Amino acid sequence: MMYFTQADIDQLILEDLPLHDETTRALALPDVPGSLTYCARQPGVLAGLAPLLRLAQSLGLRPEPLAADGDATAPGQAVLRLHGNAHALHMAWKQGMNLIEYLSGIASATRQMVDAARAGNPRIQVAGTRKAHPGARKLQHYAVLCGGGMVHRAGLSETILVFAQHRAFLPDLDAAQLVARAKAHSPEKFVLIEAESADDALVAARAGADGVQLDKMSPEQLAALVPQLRALQPRLTINAAGGIRPDNAAAFAASGVDVLVTSSLYNAKAADFGAIMQRL
Repeated sequence: MMYFTQADIDQLILEDLPLHDETTRALALPDVPGSLTYCARQPGVLAGLAPLLRLAQSLGLRPEPLAADGDATAPGQAVLRLHGNAHALHMAWKQGMNLIEYLSGIASATRQMVDAARAGNPRIQVAGTRKAHPGARKLQHYAVLCGGGMVHRAGLSETILVFAQHRAFLPDLDAAQLVARAKAHSPEKFVLIEAESADDALVAARAGADGVQLDKMSPEQLAALVPQLRALQPRLTINAAGGIRPDNAAAFAASGVDVLVTSSLYNAKAADFGAIMQRL
């Protein structure tokens, strides 16, 4: 689903192991064979297994996956067992736990949001933004995908998204001129314009934008505006952003928009997993 480079994995290892494991050194821990098993302690959606498998292999461990990213988990369910010597098991232990707890929390929150939204519109998509924690965007986007969501923009090099902040530096260009300029320079790119009012959105649709992102509008405002936008441009992609939560996602989805855009997924509480270490 997503490729993690060796550099990604090395950075995860070096973050927790800048030199060596002082505890195993100070205790003269025997480097004998053992196993480490990660178990879910609560229901949820698993994420983080893919990078954890690579991390374990990089440390010379043999991973035995007992589940897959995107699977639903139940309390007490073992999801991964690692085999190898004690020193490497302890190197992998806590960083591995961090991966599956934090990413499974995001995946579980995403699945909850997707399920809630699709009660209002079975075709709606829930997208995680690039407003992720610095340095963790790739992992957090991966967790969103595991939970059934999609990535809004992985970075600045993807689609063209015009904000008011861009327009402040181009005061002499109207919406049609902005769209024409963007399409002339990047004819293969999708042009999306953020609109903070109904009038802004209608102007963007008339200007030939491929999509509009409607910021901080209520479901009622969206329900009134979406048919007007569709009448101007039937194939227009319409995003809703701002204030979207599981308790109101169905109402936002039922308004007729195509995508619910949110960064709230990254603030999900970490899932609860346990780890069982055994000497063999």
